[in-house]
Amino acid sequence: MLSTGRFSGFLFTAVLLVCPLSGNRASAQSQNASAPNGAASRGANLAAIPSRELRRPSDAWVPPDIDSVAPSLIAPASCSLPDVVAGAAKRVQELVNNLDRFTATELLAHQSVSGSGKLGKVETRKFDYLVSLGPGQGGYLTVQEYRSRSSNPVQFPDRIATEGTPILVLVFHPSYARDFDMKCEGLSSWHGQPAWQVRFEQRRDRPNRLNNVVVKDKMYSVRLRGRAWILADSYQVARMETDLADAIPAIKLRVEHLSVEYRPVEFPGRQTELWLPAIAELFLDLSGRRFYRRHSFTNFTLFSVDVDQQFASAVPPR
Repeated sequence: MLSTGRFSGFLFTAVLLVCPLSGNRASAQSQNASAPNGAASRGANLAAIPSRELRRPSDAWVPPDIDSVAPSLIAPASCSLPDVVAGAAKRVQELVNNLDRFTATELLAHQSVSGSGKLGKVETRKFDYLVSLGPGQGGYLTVQEYRSRSSNPVQFPDRIATEGTPILVLVFHPSYARDFDMKCEGLSSWHGQPAWQVRFEQRRDRPNRLNNVVVKDKMYSVRLRGRAWILADSYQVARMETDLADAIPAIKLRVEHLSVEYRPVEFPGRQTELWLPAIAELFLDLSGRRFYRRHSFTNFTLFSVDVDQQFASAVPPR
Protein backbone atom coordinates (compact mmCIF):
# COMPACT_ATOMS: atom_id res chain seq x y z
CA MET A 1 0.00 0.00 0.00
CA LEU A 2 2.87 2.35 0.73
CA SER A 3 6.11 2.70 -1.12
CA THR A 4 9.01 5.07 -0.70
CA GLY A 5 11.13 3.19 -3.18
CA ARG A 6 14.60 1.71 -3.11
CA PHE A 7 16.44 5.00 -3.32
CA SER A 8 15.33 6.06 0.15
CA GLY A 9 15.52 2.50 1.50
CA PHE A 10 11.82 1.75 1.94
CA LEU A 11 9.11 -0.24 0.19
CA PHE A 12 5.77 -0.49 1.98
CA THR A 13 2.64 -2.40 1.00
CA ALA A 14 -0.44 -2.46 3.17
CA VAL A 15 -2.54 -4.56 0.85
CA LEU A 16 -0.43 -6.38 -1.73
CA LEU A 17 3.27 -6.87 -2.32
CA VAL A 18 4.47 -4.08 -4.61
CA CYS A 19 7.41 -4.69 -6.95
CA PRO A 20 9.08 -1.48 -8.21
CA LEU A 21 9.92 -1.63 -11.87
CA SER A 22 12.92 -0.07 -13.52
CA GLY A 23 13.90 1.61 -16.77
CA ASN A 24 11.15 3.02 -18.97
CA ARG A 25 8.47 1.15 -17.03
CA ALA A 26 9.06 3.02 -13.81
CA SER A 27 5.63 4.67 -14.02
CA ALA A 28 3.84 1.34 -13.50
CA GLN A 29 3.93 -0.84 -10.43
CA SER A 30 2.70 -4.43 -10.34
CA GLN A 31 1.06 -6.05 -7.32
CA ASN A 32 0.82 -9.84 -7.07
CA ALA A 33 -1.14 -11.30 -4.20
CA SER A 34 0.26 -14.78 -4.67
CA ALA A 35 3.66 -14.21 -3.05
CA PRO A 36 4.61 -17.34 -1.10
CA ASN A 37 4.77 -17.20 2.66
CA GLY A 38 8.42 -18.17 2.55
CA ALA A 39 9.26 -14.83 0.96
CA ALA A 40 7.67 -12.95 3.81
CA SER A 41 9.31 -15.16 6.41
CA ARG A 42 12.77 -13.98 5.41
CA GLY A 43 11.93 -10.71 7.12
CA ALA A 44 9.40 -12.16 9.53
CA ASN A 45 8.33 -9.96 12.38
CA LEU A 46 9.74 -11.94 15.29
CA ALA A 47 9.20 -9.23 17.91
CA ALA A 48 5.58 -8.34 17.21
CA ILE A 49 3.71 -6.34 19.82
CA PRO A 50 -0.09 -5.97 19.77
CA SER A 51 -0.64 -2.61 18.10
CA ARG A 52 -3.58 -1.67 20.32
CA GLU A 53 -1.26 -1.66 23.34
CA LEU A 54 0.89 1.11 21.86
CA ARG A 55 -1.67 3.87 21.39
CA ARG A 56 -0.65 7.11 23.14
CA PRO A 57 -2.49 10.22 24.38
CA SER A 58 -0.95 12.13 21.48
CA ASP A 59 -2.67 9.76 19.03
CA ALA A 60 -5.96 11.67 19.22
CA TRP A 61 -5.52 12.49 15.50
CA VAL A 62 -6.00 8.78 14.74
CA PRO A 63 -9.53 7.28 14.85
CA PRO A 64 -10.15 4.81 17.71
CA ASP A 65 -8.67 1.36 17.33
CA ILE A 66 -11.29 -1.02 15.97
CA ASP A 67 -11.18 -3.06 19.17
CA SER A 68 -11.27 -0.12 21.59
CA VAL A 69 -14.99 0.56 21.18
CA ALA A 70 -17.94 -1.80 21.18
CA PRO A 71 -19.58 -2.33 17.77
CA SER A 72 -22.60 -0.10 17.22
CA LEU A 73 -25.55 -2.37 16.45
CA ILE A 74 -29.10 -1.35 15.56
CA ALA A 75 -30.72 -4.65 16.46
CA PRO A 76 -29.74 -7.90 18.17
CA ALA A 77 -30.39 -9.78 14.95
CA SER A 78 -28.94 -13.23 14.56
CA CYS A 79 -26.19 -13.45 11.98
CA SER A 80 -25.04 -16.44 9.94
CA LEU A 81 -21.35 -15.88 9.32
CA PRO A 82 -21.13 -18.52 6.53
CA ASP A 83 -24.03 -16.90 4.68
CA VAL A 84 -22.65 -13.36 5.02
CA VAL A 85 -19.12 -14.32 3.96
CA ALA A 86 -20.44 -16.39 1.05
CA GLY A 87 -22.60 -13.49 -0.09
CA ALA A 88 -19.70 -11.03 0.10
CA ALA A 89 -17.43 -13.50 -1.70
CA LYS A 90 -19.93 -13.74 -4.55
CA ARG A 91 -19.96 -9.96 -4.95
CA VAL A 92 -16.16 -9.75 -4.92
CA GLN A 93 -15.97 -12.51 -7.53
CA GLU A 94 -18.45 -10.59 -9.68
CA LEU A 95 -16.18 -7.57 -9.47
CA VAL A 96 -13.14 -9.60 -10.52
CA ASN A 97 -15.01 -11.39 -13.31
CA ASN A 98 -16.71 -8.31 -14.78
CA LEU A 99 -14.04 -5.69 -14.40
CA ASP A 100 -10.90 -5.68 -16.49
CA ARG A 101 -9.79 -2.20 -15.47
CA PHE A 102 -11.04 1.20 -14.41
CA THR A 103 -9.80 4.76 -14.61
CA ALA A 104 -10.46 7.64 -12.27
CA THR A 105 -9.29 11.06 -11.21
CA GLU A 106 -7.43 10.67 -7.93
CA LEU A 107 -7.08 13.58 -5.52
CA LEU A 108 -4.60 13.05 -2.69
CA ALA A 109 -4.55 15.29 0.39
CA HIS A 110 -1.65 14.81 2.83
CA GLN A 111 -0.92 16.29 6.25
CA SER A 112 2.16 15.59 8.33
CA VAL A 113 1.56 15.24 12.06
CA SER A 114 3.75 16.66 14.83
CA GLY A 115 4.85 14.75 17.91
CA SER A 116 2.06 16.40 19.87
CA GLY A 117 -0.52 15.26 17.34
CA LYS A 118 -1.03 18.56 15.50
CA LEU A 119 -1.83 18.26 11.82
CA GLY A 120 0.28 20.35 9.48
CA LYS A 121 -0.41 22.17 6.24
CA VAL A 122 -2.36 20.29 3.58
CA GLU A 123 -0.36 19.16 0.55
CA THR A 124 -2.25 17.94 -2.51
CA ARG A 125 -1.55 15.88 -5.60
CA LYS A 126 -3.80 15.04 -8.53
CA PHE A 127 -3.41 11.99 -10.75
CA ASP A 128 -5.07 10.29 -13.67
CA TYR A 129 -5.35 6.82 -12.19
CA LEU A 130 -5.83 3.37 -13.74
CA VAL A 131 -6.19 -0.03 -12.09
CA SER A 132 -6.10 -3.35 -13.93
CA LEU A 133 -7.11 -6.72 -12.47
CA GLY A 134 -5.94 -10.06 -13.82
CA PRO A 135 -5.45 -13.71 -12.89
CA GLY A 136 -2.30 -14.68 -11.04
CA GLN A 137 -0.72 -17.96 -10.02
CA GLY A 138 -2.60 -20.54 -8.00
CA GLY A 139 -5.98 -18.85 -8.30
CA TYR A 140 -4.74 -15.59 -6.83
CA LEU A 141 -4.86 -12.19 -8.51
CA THR A 142 -2.49 -9.66 -9.98
CA VAL A 143 -3.31 -5.96 -9.70
CA GLN A 144 -1.53 -3.19 -11.59
CA GLU A 145 -1.77 0.51 -10.79
CA TYR A 146 -0.74 3.33 -13.11
CA ARG A 147 -0.69 7.07 -12.50
CA SER A 148 -0.31 9.96 -14.92
CA ARG A 149 2.82 11.05 -13.12
CA SER A 150 5.68 8.69 -12.44
CA SER A 151 5.01 6.22 -9.61
CA ASN A 152 8.38 7.15 -8.19
CA PRO A 153 7.75 7.97 -4.49
CA VAL A 154 9.48 11.33 -5.00
CA GLN A 155 6.21 12.48 -6.59
CA PHE A 156 4.35 11.90 -3.29
CA PRO A 157 4.41 13.87 -0.04
CA ASP A 158 6.97 12.50 2.41
CA ARG A 159 8.33 10.38 -0.46
CA ILE A 160 5.81 7.64 0.38
CA ALA A 161 3.56 6.37 -2.40
CA THR A 162 0.17 4.99 -1.32
CA GLU A 163 -0.90 1.96 -3.32
CA GLY A 164 -3.24 -1.02 -3.22
CA THR A 165 -6.44 0.66 -1.99
CA PRO A 166 -8.77 -0.94 -4.56
CA ILE A 167 -8.04 -4.50 -3.50
CA LEU A 168 -8.49 -4.42 0.28
CA VAL A 169 -11.90 -5.96 -0.43
CA LEU A 170 -10.11 -9.14 -1.56
CA VAL A 171 -10.16 -10.13 2.10
CA PHE A 172 -13.53 -11.66 1.18
CA HIS A 173 -12.42 -13.33 -2.04
CA PRO A 174 -12.53 -17.14 -1.59
CA SER A 175 -8.81 -17.45 -2.35
CA TYR A 176 -7.94 -15.13 0.55
CA ALA A 177 -10.80 -15.43 3.04
CA ARG A 178 -9.41 -18.69 4.41
CA ASP A 179 -6.36 -16.76 5.62
CA PHE A 180 -8.54 -14.80 8.08
CA ASP A 181 -10.48 -15.51 11.25
CA MET A 182 -13.90 -13.87 10.95
CA LYS A 183 -16.77 -13.13 13.31
CA CYS A 184 -20.17 -11.62 12.51
CA GLU A 185 -20.86 -9.07 15.25
CA GLY A 186 -24.49 -8.33 14.33
CA LEU A 187 -26.65 -5.94 12.33
CA SER A 188 -25.52 -2.32 12.05
CA SER A 189 -26.13 0.35 9.40
CA TRP A 190 -24.24 2.19 6.67
CA HIS A 191 -25.72 5.43 5.29
CA GLY A 192 -29.06 4.34 6.72
CA GLN A 193 -28.97 0.89 5.15
CA PRO A 194 -28.90 -2.28 7.30
CA ALA A 195 -25.44 -3.83 7.16
CA TRP A 196 -23.80 -6.80 8.80
CA GLN A 197 -20.64 -6.02 10.77
CA VAL A 198 -17.90 -8.59 10.32
CA ARG A 199 -14.62 -8.49 12.24
CA PHE A 200 -11.62 -10.16 10.58
CA GLU A 201 -8.01 -10.83 11.53
CA GLN A 202 -5.21 -12.48 9.60
CA ARG A 203 -4.34 -15.92 10.97
CA ARG A 204 -0.83 -16.56 12.21
CA ASP A 205 -0.88 -20.11 10.84
CA ARG A 206 -1.69 -19.08 7.27
CA PRO A 207 0.47 -17.45 4.59
CA ASN A 208 0.19 -13.67 4.48
CA ARG A 209 -0.58 -12.88 0.85
CA LEU A 210 -1.99 -9.40 1.30
CA ASN A 211 0.22 -7.36 3.61
CA ASN A 212 3.98 -6.91 3.62
CA VAL A 213 6.49 -4.16 4.29
CA VAL A 214 9.92 -4.08 2.69
CA VAL A 215 12.62 -1.94 4.27
CA LYS A 216 16.07 -1.92 2.68
CA ASP A 217 15.26 -5.09 0.74
CA LYS A 218 14.08 -6.92 3.86
CA MET A 219 10.48 -8.06 3.94
CA TYR A 220 8.28 -7.92 7.03
CA SER A 221 4.94 -9.68 7.25
CA VAL A 222 2.24 -7.26 8.45
CA ARG A 223 -0.91 -8.79 9.91
CA LEU A 224 -4.17 -6.89 9.70
CA ARG A 225 -7.31 -6.93 11.78
CA GLY A 226 -10.37 -5.00 10.78
CA ARG A 227 -14.09 -4.62 10.42
CA ALA A 228 -16.32 -4.61 7.34
CA TRP A 229 -19.85 -3.33 6.80
CA ILE A 230 -21.66 -5.64 4.36
CA LEU A 231 -25.10 -4.56 3.12
CA ALA A 232 -27.75 -6.95 4.41
CA ASP A 233 -29.88 -6.91 1.25
CA SER A 234 -27.15 -7.33 -1.35
CA TYR A 235 -23.98 -8.47 0.50
CA GLN A 236 -22.01 -5.65 -1.12
CA VAL A 237 -18.99 -4.58 0.94
CA ALA A 238 -19.72 -0.91 1.65
CA ARG A 239 -16.98 0.02 4.10
CA MET A 240 -13.79 -1.49 5.55
CA GLU A 241 -11.64 -0.28 8.43
CA THR A 242 -8.35 -1.85 9.52
CA ASP A 243 -5.60 -1.60 12.14
CA LEU A 244 -2.35 -3.42 12.59
CA ALA A 245 -2.67 -6.69 14.48
CA ASP A 246 0.98 -6.32 15.54
CA ALA A 247 3.32 -3.37 15.66
CA ILE A 248 6.82 -3.95 14.26
CA PRO A 249 9.50 -2.43 16.52
CA ALA A 250 12.33 -3.18 14.07
CA ILE A 251 11.01 -0.55 11.65
CA LYS A 252 9.06 1.48 14.22
CA LEU A 253 5.74 0.68 12.57
CA ARG A 254 3.35 1.51 15.40
CA VAL A 255 0.12 2.79 13.85
CA GLU A 256 -1.48 2.08 10.49
CA HIS A 257 -5.21 2.78 10.49
CA LEU A 258 -6.99 2.57 7.13
CA SER A 259 -10.63 3.12 6.17
CA VAL A 260 -12.11 2.64 2.71
CA GLU A 261 -15.63 3.47 1.54
CA TYR A 262 -17.13 1.91 -1.58
CA ARG A 263 -19.80 3.26 -3.94
CA PRO A 264 -21.85 1.63 -6.70
CA VAL A 265 -21.21 1.57 -10.42
CA GLU A 266 -24.18 0.59 -12.58
CA PHE A 267 -24.08 -1.00 -16.04
CA PRO A 268 -27.18 -0.02 -18.11
CA GLY A 269 -28.55 -3.01 -19.95
CA ARG A 270 -26.95 -5.44 -17.51
CA GLN A 271 -28.11 -6.94 -14.25
CA THR A 272 -24.79 -5.97 -12.70
CA GLU A 273 -23.78 -3.38 -10.13
CA LEU A 274 -20.14 -3.14 -9.09
CA TRP A 275 -18.79 -1.31 -6.05
CA LEU A 276 -15.45 0.50 -6.20
CA PRO A 277 -13.50 2.50 -3.63
CA ALA A 278 -14.46 6.18 -3.51
CA ILE A 279 -12.65 7.45 -0.40
CA ALA A 280 -9.66 6.02 1.46
CA GLU A 281 -8.10 7.52 4.59
CA LEU A 282 -4.77 6.44 6.03
CA PHE A 283 -3.22 7.32 9.42
CA LEU A 284 0.40 6.22 9.76
CA ASP A 285 3.20 6.25 12.34
CA LEU A 286 6.31 4.66 10.86
CA SER A 287 10.00 5.23 11.57
CA GLY A 288 9.30 8.61 13.12
CA ARG A 289 7.06 9.73 10.26
CA ARG A 290 3.45 10.47 11.11
CA PHE A 291 0.85 11.58 8.63
CA TYR A 292 -2.80 11.60 7.64
CA ARG A 293 -3.64 10.99 3.99
CA ARG A 294 -6.96 11.03 2.17
CA HIS A 295 -7.54 9.66 -1.34
CA SER A 296 -10.69 10.67 -3.22
CA PHE A 297 -11.63 9.03 -6.52
CA THR A 298 -14.00 10.69 -9.01
CA ASN A 299 -14.81 10.65 -12.75
CA PHE A 300 -14.74 6.89 -12.85
CA THR A 301 -14.87 5.02 -16.13
CA LEU A 302 -15.15 1.25 -16.10
CA PHE A 303 -13.85 -1.03 -18.81
CA SER A 304 -14.99 -4.60 -19.27
CA VAL A 305 -14.92 -6.78 -22.36
CA ASP A 306 -17.44 -4.67 -24.27
CA VAL A 307 -18.72 -1.95 -21.96
CA ASP A 308 -17.47 1.31 -20.50
CA GLN A 309 -19.67 3.32 -18.17
CA GLN A 310 -19.49 6.20 -15.74
CA PHE A 311 -19.64 6.11 -11.96
CA ALA A 312 -23.15 5.93 -10.51
CA SER A 313 -24.62 8.75 -8.45
CA ALA A 314 -22.53 9.29 -5.34
CA VAL A 315 -23.77 8.17 -1.98
CA PRO A 316 -24.30 11.25 0.21
CA PRO A 317 -21.50 11.87 2.75
CA ARG A 318 -21.97 10.84 6.34
